[in-house]
Amino acid sequence: MNTGYIQVVFLFLSLFLYVNNQVLATEPKEAIVAIHQYAKRSNARRNAVLMKTISPSIFASEIYEQNKDLLCTNHDEARKAAEFMEKVVAQFLCYTNNKDGYVLSRKYDNDAFLYLMRHENHTNIEKLNIKFHNPNKYDEIINTLWNPNGNKSFGYTYINEKVARVYNPNLIMVQHRLRSDTVSLQGYFYALAIKLELSHGVTVIVYASANINDHNRLNQKPHRNPVLEDTESFTAEIDSESDIRNGQITKFFVNISGYLIKKKDNYVDLTYLNSMDCLDYNAPAFIIDIIEVAKHFFLMRLRDDIHKFTCIIVLTYIWDILQTLFVFPFHLIWIFILYMIFSIPFSSICMRINKLNIQLFIKNF
Repeated sequence: MNTGYIQVVFLFLSLFLYVNNQVLATEPKEAIVAIHQYAKRSNARRNAVLMKTISPSIFASEIYEQNKDLLCTNHDEARKAAEFMEKVVAQFLCYTNNKDGYVLSRKYDNDAFLYLMRHENHTNIEKLNIKFHNPNKYDEIINTLWNPNGNKSFGYTYINEKVARVYNPNLIMVQHRLRSDTVSLQGYFYALAIKLELSHGVTVIVYASANINDHNRLNQKPHRNPVLEDTESFTAEIDSESDIRNGQITKFFVNISGYLIKKKDNYVDLTYLNSMDCLDYNAPAFIIDIIEVAKHFFLMRLRDDIHKFTCIIVLTYIWDILQTLFVFPFHLIWIFILYMIFSIPFSSICMRINKLNIQLFIKNF
């Protein structure tokens, strides 16, 4: 399968999900109202639980040490950032744990299901539930998702992540730069990010944009978050780069996003929630769906890589046992097994793309 064909299929898939979301999305006002009421009632419990921040791990400490020069010295801003994200996490838990108002949008495979909620303010909330069949990789999954620096590739969508401001090792402001070669678009967003341990084996990583003045001369109007209506506004000012100041790249706003990671006996249950808006009305209407599809593939690729690593360990153990019992050119078998393991993830991704009912998209158009 050549790269041009994959890119066309990736674009068709994004378009299909966009059309599919418009059809499946409903107006579950009762569910939205119930979520907001639950968030209001849970203030006392939220204050008692969510202030329990994860003890700085070695990984978090390294990130903190690398970005200490970005430490916020404004104690009032740091306090308001913590209060803002505390309330965001409360509503994040409502949206992830609540099943009302969601409809099944797509089944990627037996361990990955995508659900969609149409918010009353005409904003989609997508929830992807995915299982990682290796509970021992719980910490590794968290560290991979929390790492706020570096580049991530999701097919034909690329994200450059960096820390913009540090409040504490588990509360930061991040800048994400997005590039989609599918539609030749570059964009960015600023958001607050927090990592919290709610209980043993249950961790959340949550993002939300706020009224952050990045001095974008073409987009200075504050954006009203349609999902976090009851959350008090947080304001800050950031010294952004020249292309952002000059309005040369598209601005995005993260209404709410993040991961709920639960360690079970035999697997890790991960729920990815995301709702974001594009503040450039000239951008393609399906640009959010392109970003979503890319993020879904990233999570499934992470799952497949972990599964592949687990298989290699098991096969190595079996191979050592067989070598002690028999005299046979096992190195040839081992080479064949490794070839099969490393070839499966790519082929499985290609099969997923081809099986995602692209013909339905053609019928709709």
